[in-house]
Amino acid sequence: MCAALLLLFVAGQAAADIVQPVNVQAKEQEPNTFLVQWQVPKLYPVQAMPEPVLPDSCRSRGERVLQDQPAAWMNRQVYRCPDGLAGHRIGIQYRLVNAGQTTVMRVDFLSGEQLVHLLPEGEMWWDVPEIDAGLFAKLWPNVRRAVMQGVRHFFYAWVHIAFWLAICLVGRVGTSVRLVTVFSAAQIVAVVLSSVLGSGLPIVLAEGGVAIGAVLLAGEAFRPVGERRQLTGIAIVSGLLHGLGLGGMLTAPPSFAGIEWLYSVLAVLGMDAVLLTLALAAAWLGQLVAGRSWSPVLGRALGLAVGGTAVAAALVLLFSNPVAPAEAGLDTSRLPVATGAGSAAGMPASRRVAQQTSQSGVQSFLAVEPFEIRHEVLVRLRDVAEEMDLDARGILEIDDQADIKQRLQGMVLPLATVSIDAETASPIVDRVDFLTVGTQGVLPRPEPVAEVVDEAFIGVTVVYLTPRTPEAVTLRWESFDGVMSEIPATVSDPEFSQTMTLTAEAPEIEWQNNLSEDPIPVVNAVAIEPMELPVPLISIPLLVVSIVLLVAAIRGNRSAVNFALARVVLAIGLIVAPIGEMAVALPSSLGSVPSTGEARRILAGVLPNVYRAFEFREESDAYDRLAVSVTGDTLSEIYLEHRRSLEMEERGGARARVETVEVPEVRQVSPAGNGGFVADAVWVVGGTVTHFGHRHFRQNRYDARVSLVPVDNTWKIHTIELFDEERIR
Repeated sequence: MCAALLLLFVAGQAAADIVQPVNVQAKEQEPNTFLVQWQVPKLYPVQAMPEPVLPDSCRSRGERVLQDQPAAWMNRQVYRCPDGLAGHRIGIQYRLVNAGQTTVMRVDFLSGEQLVHLLPEGEMWWDVPEIDAGLFAKLWPNVRRAVMQGVRHFFYAWVHIAFWLAICLVGRVGTSVRLVTVFSAAQIVAVVLSSVLGSGLPIVLAEGGVAIGAVLLAGEAFRPVGERRQLTGIAIVSGLLHGLGLGGMLTAPPSFAGIEWLYSVLAVLGMDAVLLTLALAAAWLGQLVAGRSWSPVLGRALGLAVGGTAVAAALVLLFSNPVAPAEAGLDTSRLPVATGAGSAAGMPASRRVAQQTSQSGVQSFLAVEPFEIRHEVLVRLRDVAEEMDLDARGILEIDDQADIKQRLQGMVLPLATVSIDAETASPIVDRVDFLTVGTQGVLPRPEPVAEVVDEAFIGVTVVYLTPRTPEAVTLRWESFDGVMSEIPATVSDPEFSQTMTLTAEAPEIEWQNNLSEDPIPVVNAVAIEPMELPVPLISIPLLVVSIVLLVAAIRGNRSAVNFALARVVLAIGLIVAPIGEMAVALPSSLGSVPSTGEARRILAGVLPNVYRAFEFREESDAYDRLAVSVTGDTLSEIYLEHRRSLEMEERGGARARVETVEVPEVRQVSPAGNGGFVADAVWVVGGTVTHFGHRHFRQNRYDARVSLVPVDNTWKIHTIELFDEERIR
């Protein structure tokens, strides 16, 4: 069952994208501080480079750095984003025109979570999925987000402004506070009722109820003060209707899973604070004209204006069918690896990184990857038939092919040398294969067949092992006779590629290490974090003030004003709570069962370590790094299965490089012995294989029960029971 941890990507047929994409990476260096790097192909001049778009709250820090790379522009800029990026919208903006580019967007969080999404041509935005670590993992930021969502929602539609104006018209401060209070209380009752029933009102009806309430209140403003009736009833009905539809307008983030009603209640508190603040401000303005009475003409004009605004807003709601703000709707179709247009998802599972050079008899591909440099030579057999004494119109039977491959290997191997950091490297012949060549890439024959010499292609793969990522690699061809007078050569790394034609006058292609990050995988233990209680230091005084005002209101001292101020101060306290909060460690929680969000965070740290461990070539290195996250008999089982699986590697000879391990779901968590826990989880593994000028994208989905135990204050995998395995692309 532990084979679920072994990712084997098999090259499949897919369309290829010839245009190199724009790569955008946002890496969290400190909490809510991101280093944003975007790499743009040089087909765009500097003045026309596309720019990443971050949430409005993000602010740049320091100077922007522009680096001139061989085939691309590399930009670096640090941003401070107070609300983070999870659950927010980011994108790419082209200054002039998009020249057929796709954009690969990646966000790396401090928690170890990695999210990658592909924006195809014509798509500019990505709603970064929420990182669900549970409500209490970021208690006050979660509370602040809910309250602020209510504040934003109030200003989202004109109907809310019309409702406030109507309240101001029908009474002074006492009446205004009373109407706002019953309106908010009715919303809370409706939110709870909607949660219990599991359904609510459509947005049009919910906001339409507020619009009708505004019209009716504005109508009451025409009456003398002593004859105004049913004000409280109008506010209650409006609040009930609005509250019943609030769940459809404010989608709660995953951190509020199971308690979505609480998110809506906190949002009501934000709306309540805005309404009260505006009502008190209007009352203060009224004091400036306290000695004057409203003229009948002015009163009617204001009433008609408010009523007309409410009616207009209601009509807009009816015919425009509004939707929730963009931040509320998250894109759950995120992709852990870049993909393109021919797969089941509508985007290809591979793309070309080399230029189209199908007329060349010999092509050269140099791939720089962790722990190895791989040189692949693609030879069209008819172009070397004379040198190998073959009839170009003949057929090679299966029994004769081994000799031909051996002779071609002997011919090609001396023709090219590779230098790594100015030292000539020793080649290791990895494999020689008859290949099929097409738009879907270069694929080895699954089974030997008789080959037509005029149509056959042979690939020779040579590897050069390296202990680390080199600073410079040079490929030099030593001979350019006959068909090899011009050799198209492509060098690629995990971030970009470049192609040039080698000749006797220019026999070399050089790669320089301009990578934004070292591709050597890092394996870090996932520590057992003690339970902490976040204490909002700045909010405590505000909470005290709110309580004092509430007590004063209960005692009858300016009750309306004090009651209103108490709620406004409470909302302000919740909004500023994340500022200056201090975490107080509680007694050890070892042995307690984590929430599904916390279990998801732990698995998102442990599972990638397993895949990263097997990227190390030395057995001792792989075993040691695997031991960081796996324990007991499972360690030996996974290790031995991996060694057996190496015989079933990618048919082209290239290993898959795991890009992301994403844990989108943890269904349930239960306690286990020795202070551990068992989680039923789903994770998606995405990776790439680059060979012969094509980069193939692979994505597998696993559903399993994973048991984790504490060892030396870190979490380690104890057992895995696989339920399902699915090849997504």
